[in-house]
Amino acid sequence: MLYDEPTSVRAPEGRIVAGFDVGRTRDRSELAVFEEIEGRFTARMLRSFEGTPFAEQEAELRRLLGTLPVARLSIDRSGIGMNLAENLSRDFPQVVGENFTNEAKERWATDFKILLQRRDVTLPRDRELVGQVHAIKRRVLPSGKVSFDAERNARGHADKFWAVVLACQKERTATGPRTGEIGARVLG
Repeated sequence: MLYDEPTSVRAPEGRIVAGFDVGRTRDRSELAVFEEIEGRFTARMLRSFEGTPFAEQEAELRRLLGTLPVARLSIDRSGIGMNLAENLSRDFPQVVGENFTNEAKERWATDFKILLQRRDVTLPRDRELVGQVHAIKRRVLPSGKVSFDAERNARGHADKFWAVVLACQKERTATGPRTGEIGARVLG
């Protein structure tokens, strides 16, 4: 069941994880909240903030963190999201600022694709979200690096998708993959 407000979400059986892609004027800010149980992610709340001042966005995220037992809130700290990420991480240790680099986006998109293929993620029947998932394109840049992004349209450029993949990302330690885990990168 998808909820509109953090106060409406029933008591979780698993971990609550969330992702927040920051926008303001050209793009919307998007919040995605999932419940993770044994590696399976179920959407609990999706919320858009269109033209919402940063102070109001921060207040809503503080309300979320104060209401639900959020284990991790991954927030875009690139560009305009830096101040919001810094403010929240200062008061809430479970807030993780994420840099939107090509390497990070490739890792998130690939991990999410694997979740979808394994049917380990449950999403609402939302035409806009499905369109954003399909809008993400993998391109090889002239430098040889890989880029994952979507064309900008009137509704943004896959902001809801990025909030979802931030929430559902595979958590890695600073030293690399967890024990018993093998990382591989497929080229081409």
